[in-house]
Amino acid sequence: MALLRTIFYFLLATVFAGVVLLGLWLDVHVLQDKLREVSVTEILQEIILATIVFLHFRLVKASERMRECNLLIGAFFLAMLIRELDALFDIIAHGSWVWFALMVSIAAIAFAASRYRKTVSQLSVYPQTPYYGMMISGLLCVLVFSRLFGMHSLWDSVLGDQYMRIVKNMVEEGAESFGYTLCLTSSIGYYFYQCRTASPSASAML
Repeated sequence: MALLRTIFYFLLATVFAGVVLLGLWLDVHVLQDKLREVSVTEILQEIILATIVFLHFRLVKASERMRECNLLIGAFFLAMLIRELDALFDIIAHGSWVWFALMVSIAAIAFAASRYRKTVSQLSVYPQTPYYGMMISGLLCVLVFSRLFGMHSLWDSVLGDQYMRIVKNMVEEGAESFGYTLCLTSSIGYYFYQCRTASPSASAML
């Protein structure tokens, strides 16, 4: 059974990676929109983040023994989703996404801090779950690798007079999207792992 699950999650991650690459291809080759704020790639990233948020917030209700941990993870990805939706929040005021992300973050941290013993205990358990490594890999890809690999100075040095911003954007958005697929695959695996290990009362809520 464990081997079948491993194969299934590998195939699932493969499908997700293929879908985000398809999104890049549609943006650049078909739609010719140069990966602006509203693009297939951006929409796919937002759908992925919304799914991750949904799964972890669902576990806030379903898995009492990891409630605070799941709340923090869900709120973290909700703040990332708000950041990805910055163009939408700009309708209210330019840069207003920061305040919404801060409100979500402060509310989640305050809730977790009010139960700090449980929170610390749960946060020490989470790294021991089978899907933690994939989650960390995805976050490193999104928050570190994609940013560094997409630096303007790097691509300007490589391409010189032939520098085109679309090339840099494709590399950066592609790496970021791949990182999101890792986070999503990890979240799906973690969700069902929590379902399997939850108490009977929690399982009944799923």
